[in-house]
Amino acid sequence: MRTFIVLLLLALTPALSKAGSPDAPEGFALWNSAQIKEVGDRLEKELGDKTIVYETLGNYKGHSVYLVLRGKTSFAEYHETESDIQIGVRGTATFIVGGELVNPEKRPRKQQRGSAISGGAKFTFSPGDIIHVPVAVPHVAIIEPGKPFMYILIKLDEEPLK
Repeated sequence: MRTFIVLLLLALTPALSKAGSPDAPEGFALWNSAQIKEVGDRLEKELGDKTIVYETLGNYKGHSVYLVLRGKTSFAEYHETESDIQIGVRGTATFIVGGELVNPEKRPRKQQRGSAISGGAKFTFSPGDIIHVPVAVPHVAIIEPGKPFMYILIKLDEEPLK
C-alpha cells in the first residue's frame, strides 16, 4: 500500500531532490516508502498531546507537499483560493466536507476557520484513500481520541507562506 502512495505522489507532484541520480531533472524527488515510514514514526514520537504535527516534504511554486499527523480533531476550515489533495497513510478518520462553517473566523492566507460544520457529507478516510477538497469548500477530519490519523497533504494553488 505504501508503494502505491509513493507512486501516486510522484505522478501528482514535482519532487524534492534528484534522488541520488545525476540524470534526474531539477525539481524531481522520490519519497520512497522507507522515508515516509521514517518521517511518520518520528511524527508519532513528537505528537504527544498535540492536535497536529507535520513535516514539509517540499514547497514549490503554487503547491506544497506535507506529511501530517493529527492526534485530535481541530477546527473546521475553508480555503478561499486553495484546494487540497489528501492521501491516507495510517489510522482512520471521519472526514466531513461541504455544508457551512459554524462561527466562521477569517484567518491569514485567505482562510477561514469555524467551530464545526453544519450539514456536509461524512466519509470514512483510511490508508490508501484519496480525497480532493475543492476551493472554498468547508472540511474537517474528525479524529477518534487516542487514534491518530496520518496523511499526505498536497496543497494546490497555495497562498504564499510567510
